[in-house]
Amino acid sequence: MINRNKKIIVILLISFLLSLIYFYSNHHKSNPKAYITNQGNNTVSVVDLIALEVIKTIKVGIAPLGITILNKKNLAFIGNVGTDDISVIDTRTDQIIKTIKLNTAPLSITSNPDESKVYVTDWFKNNVLIISVDEMKVIESIKVGKTPSGITFNEKYNYLIITNRDSNTMEVYKENKLINSLSTGKHPFGVHTKGQYAYTANVYDDSITIINLEDWTTKIIKVGAHPYNILTHQNLGFVTNTVDDSLSIIDLKIGKEIKQIYTGETPENLDVHRKLNLLVVTNWGSDSISVYSLKNLKLIKEIKTGAQSRSFGEFILQ
Repeated sequence: MINRNKKIIVILLISFLLSLIYFYSNHHKSNPKAYITNQGNNTVSVVDLIALEVIKTIKVGIAPLGITILNKKNLAFIGNVGTDDISVIDTRTDQIIKTIKLNTAPLSITSNPDESKVYVTDWFKNNVLIISVDEMKVIESIKVGKTPSGITFNEKYNYLIITNRDSNTMEVYKENKLINSLSTGKHPFGVHTKGQYAYTANVYDDSITIINLEDWTTKIIKVGAHPYNILTHQNLGFVTNTVDDSLSIIDLKIGKEIKQIYTGETPENLDVHRKLNLLVVTNWGSDSISVYSLKNLKLIKEIKTGAQSRSFGEFILQ
């Protein structure tokens, strides 16, 4: 009887330990994190979005700027402007697993929906580089407009969308072929797309341009001073105003800015964690990120990261 009870206790202990291991491994894998490129000290800050604190600092190439997260493949691609390369981070271990040489300075980065390819804007040579994720190397390039800045991928139409700062245009490509080039405001930079719309922030016009990808009509909305990037969530648009140190909130139904909220100094880029209902803004001037609740647009916490925090692109692991 005693031996039987011991066996039962051992079995229960083993079951309990296995449950703990399963819980920890799954929790760790799905732990929501933000990856913040710090251009001033050549690092990436890994921020736990539940604990709201930096949990790791990763040394990368010189002057990291652009980023994209491949959620299905657990990878983060970091563009290093100063070393003309890309650091590839495994988001499960937060270790660099590959450095991809480019021979040019990468600016903005995005991927296609199946995460088989990564696209990089080449600011100085007016190209977009295409990287095979499996091969971890550049396999092709596309000639685009002057000083390509923002880049994103529209899943609805399978469009690659690029803003060209010095051409004042937004270019739309399908299967690497140009299908339309549209005028924007002056110096379009950050770009975002959702559904049938594409959006860009026009730095010199203090405005955003909204383009309908079905009929190619455009609309201009005024925002704060020197907008840098834009993001939409549900019926709202969010625009970083670098000179005003603010975030413009736009009601997309009426097509108008409805208010501005304070950020840190020189806010540049932004991303959301959909399940946690969080909006994260990178503050280049105050070396930090600001975390807001999407429910009430109140600041939850400003977190110190590294020097000149930027993260141009999608930087949240969902």
